[in-house]
Amino acid sequence: MRDLDRQISDLLELARGRLGEKAVGRVGRAVSMALEFHKGQTRKLDGAPYVTHCVSVAYDCLNWGLDDAEAVCAALLHDSIEDAPPEMEPILRITQFDPVIYEIVEALSKIRNLNTGAGDLPATYRRILGAASKDIRVLIIKAFDVYHNSESLEVHNRVKAKNKASLALIYVGAARRLGMMALADAIIDRILPHLMPVQCGRAQKTLDQLAIKCEPSIDLLRKQLNMLVGHKMAKEVQVEKRTLADYFYLTEKPGTGRLMRVGWPIFRIRILVRNDDVAWRVLGKMHSQFGPMPRHIRDYLNAPRINGFRALTTRILWDGHPVNVQVVRLRDDEANRMGILAEWGVSGPDTTRYMRLLGTLGDSDLRMSEVHAHVLPDLLDIYSPKGDRLTFPVGSVVVDFAYLVHTELGHRCIGAKINGVNRPPEHPLSDGDVVHILTAKNATPQRIWLNVVKTARARTMIKQALKDLNLQVKGVRRDKPGTFQLTSLSGEDILWSCCCQAIPTDPIVGRLSDEGRWIVHRSDCAKIQAGQWDSGVWSYSKSKKLMLRVSFTILHSHGTLLPVLELLAKKEINGHSIQGQSRSATLYVINLELTGKEPEELGKILSDLTDISSVQEVLSYSWREIRKS
Repeated sequence: MRDLDRQISDLLELARGRLGEKAVGRVGRAVSMALEFHKGQTRKLDGAPYVTHCVSVAYDCLNWGLDDAEAVCAALLHDSIEDAPPEMEPILRITQFDPVIYEIVEALSKIRNLNTGAGDLPATYRRILGAASKDIRVLIIKAFDVYHNSESLEVHNRVKAKNKASLALIYVGAARRLGMMALADAIIDRILPHLMPVQCGRAQKTLDQLAIKCEPSIDLLRKQLNMLVGHKMAKEVQVEKRTLADYFYLTEKPGTGRLMRVGWPIFRIRILVRNDDVAWRVLGKMHSQFGPMPRHIRDYLNAPRINGFRALTTRILWDGHPVNVQVVRLRDDEANRMGILAEWGVSGPDTTRYMRLLGTLGDSDLRMSEVHAHVLPDLLDIYSPKGDRLTFPVGSVVVDFAYLVHTELGHRCIGAKINGVNRPPEHPLSDGDVVHILTAKNATPQRIWLNVVKTARARTMIKQALKDLNLQVKGVRRDKPGTFQLTSLSGEDILWSCCCQAIPTDPIVGRLSDEGRWIVHRSDCAKIQAGQWDSGVWSYSKSKKLMLRVSFTILHSHGTLLPVLELLAKKEINGHSIQGQSRSATLYVINLELTGKEPEELGKILSDLTDISSVQEVLSYSWREIRKS
């Protein structure tokens, strides 16, 4: 309890200095409520009272720059709704304390799965980011909650620690997007040894060895830079060794990332200057002395990065090795590291530029991966004909650009002029492209765009448009509401569900998906909810010869494919093509193309396959018309 008393005292003293005497009373009241709500609860790490976690999160928020009394109180109470006994009425009492604080705390509370009682991570993630589009403090507090929790991952076994590290990782992108680079890096440094321990150990060893090898040379470079720019031009020349966080990139699947190969440059030099004029003079003198690497010169002073980073950046060669250099104005130094927290003042920061990042969140139909795409790093700078700069993930296409400019521009897009050359809507963008979107009055979004777009906004707008258009799907006739006919089995936009494996003559139901594809289930499938599906009938032409394509997983061991081949021979089914690829250490994916029977008989092979002990799961199946050569 002595440590807890000291923590509370430190928090109140910090609040007194940062927020003023009036705010200390509110923070003190929130502390009292948190103590009551978490009474008797302890942490697994050291058996300390659980409320120490809440106090630590609040202290970190305030200490790192979130000078906001409501946010500090919400941080103290962020676990109260989840953990307080119902008889304490935490919802009522927090609402009476402050309705705004309650809204923040509610957004930070886990959503429970009704079936398992466990936390529903995707739903919670969507709610947090959706709430952040209205109040950015929700996301900031959550980032500090993750930061503090990541400190104690070692108390868990290896598997659970890795799982929790993955959950923490999904908020790293959000911290980066808000410019809180120091916080994002701190989280990565804590979770990386648990997320990928072997890779992390090897990479850290390589990084340390390269740093020791290059340190004397870098000290000499620092001295030369000090002599070159002098105290009249540069306030300070700082040398930093890069950390593993600099080599770590998020991937599209939430909770995953990639640790790049550690190599040069491993040092970063930061030159702090007074103003723009001095910054350009310093950059010029440095380039004349050392020679730049041209493709690495960037002017982020006049065109700041999407997270607010401002500096002149370049890369020079020194002693045979590349070195990154940043020329930073003094007033930008803290903001480049702390992002939105550096802007917090009496009335809070201007959150306009951050709101655009969160603009389409809050749509409950979004999958977690699509929500996650909002916080992936942006690496391409693309320009409009007027010179406006927009930033996109690598791999983005013309349609991504169109939808970011305006929704209707995306809907009517038929291509673009990129650097004066006509390109189709699916054409990939390159860094520095100037893009002029071409439109047509009667153009509509295409489902194929969903296979190529990279931004969450474009994907969301396309899905919504396809749903609103109620498009006709090839092979599906819908003459009356609530019913449909399958006029062709080989329609590319028909999605056959593997859970029930509907085949001709089975009673079926179907509906249009958000992506404009027609989903077909058996009518007795356990996943079907009454009233949400149309009843269907088979009405396809039996004069056309069809091929069944099926993909399934099989155990990766000697002789496991033999029962499958024997089954095909027994059923007198022809295998036109068989392909396999490894999926894991124990599983192989097999792709078959089958003919020789009518669809009614050919489809029965699906259930026969699952009866084979070595076959684990049917992943997908579809029908294709056999064209006469």
